[in-house]
Amino acid sequence: AMDKDREGLARMKKVVKNIHSSGQSYVTAEGDMSEALRRLGTYEPQSRPEDRALCEAFHKFAVVIREHSALLQQLITNQRNNLLHPLDSVLKGDLKGIKGDLKRPFDKVAKDYDAKFTKIEKEKKASAKEAGFIKNDVDPSEVAEEMSKERKMFQLHMCDYLIKVNEIKTKKGVEFLQKLVEYYHAYCKYFEEGMKTWAHFGSYVTELSEKLRDVRHQQEEERRQLLATRQLIRNSLSAEAKTELQGSAGTVGYSLHQQQGDKVHGTCKSGHLYKKSES
Repeated sequence: AMDKDREGLARMKKVVKNIHSSGQSYVTAEGDMSEALRRLGTYEPQSRPEDRALCEAFHKFAVVIREHSALLQQLITNQRNNLLHPLDSVLKGDLKGIKGDLKRPFDKVAKDYDAKFTKIEKEKKASAKEAGFIKNDVDPSEVAEEMSKERKMFQLHMCDYLIKVNEIKTKKGVEFLQKLVEYYHAYCKYFEEGMKTWAHFGSYVTELSEKLRDVRHQQEEERRQLLATRQLIRNSLSAEAKTELQGSAGTVGYSLHQQQGDKVHGTCKSGHLYKKSES
């Protein structure tokens, strides 16, 4: 039964260790996220008011995430203290060693007791035979006095063994469940404090939503104006390019890019053509 307990507690320790490791990684990641948001919330002195409002929002999110990370770190620490340490203590202490270690001293004294009893029993039978009696069985009361020391040693080791068993059952039963109760309270505290933190932040989030609508409206208006300006510039450039093209078409000369070549210069040319693509 204790060997099975050892296997079960070892599996549980591995699971709790994995949860603790992943939780610690999550806490670290939240800390990194908070720092990244804090950097996004850093604004230049010449920033516009709406940009400062956005930077302030990033900063507040960085703060609330950092506070939540601290609460989670407390929960992870409680988990380690209430679950991982007790399991580790039992496995490395009371249940440490090869199978049968706990019972070995008791088994030895029990074997010694049986050997002494058998020896005395043979001596009693031999004495009875010498006296002319046939004795098949020896009453334990006949050897009780001679076995007094061995019997007390047997009882002593039995008590030691059962006390040890009782301690292990208490640690892996009542005491470990008590640690789970404490972990439950730590979990409740984590959620309660977390809700308080996020609820306090909720009022600002409501105001932020309204600010974001205003900033979005301003940015959309800026974008509309920039698009219109870009179109005006494009139209202006197109008009200038068209004027230049018309001016170059009116000059005297031969152009291969006209729709029809100047027939005065003939229809054939000889020589090397160096062509550069328009793209």
